[in-house]
Amino acid sequence: MDIALLRTFSAVATLGNFSAAAQRLNMTQSTVSQQIARLEEHLGKQLFVRTTRRCRLTHAGDELLERASKVVVLVDEMESAFRPELSSGTVVVGVVDDSYLFAPLTRALAEFVERRPTVSIEIRAGMSADLLRELKAHNIELALLRVDPEVERAGLLQTSKLVWISSPNWQVPANGVIPLAVVGGTCNYQKIALETLRRAELQSRRVVTCSSLEGVLEVVRAGLAVSLVPEGELRTGIVIINDRLPPLPHTGLKISFSEQEPSVAAKQLARVIENTLQPAFAG
Repeated sequence: MDIALLRTFSAVATLGNFSAAAQRLNMTQSTVSQQIARLEEHLGKQLFVRTTRRCRLTHAGDELLERASKVVVLVDEMESAFRPELSSGTVVVGVVDDSYLFAPLTRALAEFVERRPTVSIEIRAGMSADLLRELKAHNIELALLRVDPEVERAGLLQTSKLVWISSPNWQVPANGVIPLAVVGGTCNYQKIALETLRRAELQSRRVVTCSSLEGVLEVVRAGLAVSLVPEGELRTGIVIINDRLPPLPHTGLKISFSEQEPSVAAKQLARVIENTLQPAFAG
């Protein structure tokens, strides 16, 4: 059996979507479909029930996934043992600059480093838009990016509520103009805040623009302005005020690869991150 077929099967099963698996594997969607069809023909079993947007595993698919995952890991380990050059060097990872992600991410990195001691990891934190440009320029191999879950439903590691935050005693000003503290540059949260208030026909004023989220949170804690963040970023001295301001959308998190073929080490690291972060967020 071709191990590539099992890798493709595992990607589709994990992401729940042929197009997302194609993006992850740097294949066309038709190639992914052909490989799954070859695997189903070889095994004589239907592995997926396909719907318009997603697919789910059949009973046979469930049984295969457990075995396929073990085989893929075993093959990776054999390749690392006999061809260590495939799992060496440096993997450059982009990570969206949400501080609450770094605790579970560090656990994933620790597991990966223990398994692949010859691989070095370089982390570049930044805004999703900037990281996406770095991916397209092939300056980083993979990245954890913020996406709109209504647009990119496939392959999400997590969806989070966006929440308005303020100091405990903050009240809407008498003039109705909402004071905002935002991260500058390409921060998508700034765009969401301004657009949400505009649609609600509320006036706003950017009181502070800061280059870091930590700076924004300190301004909010001091009561100078309000801001919005994923729910996981709540800190002492900051409260949610969704009942006082217009409703916000959700935000999603997913792994994206550079358009060029990722290294073996990059694909291995992505799998460890995925397997570590998904249970952490589910819990």
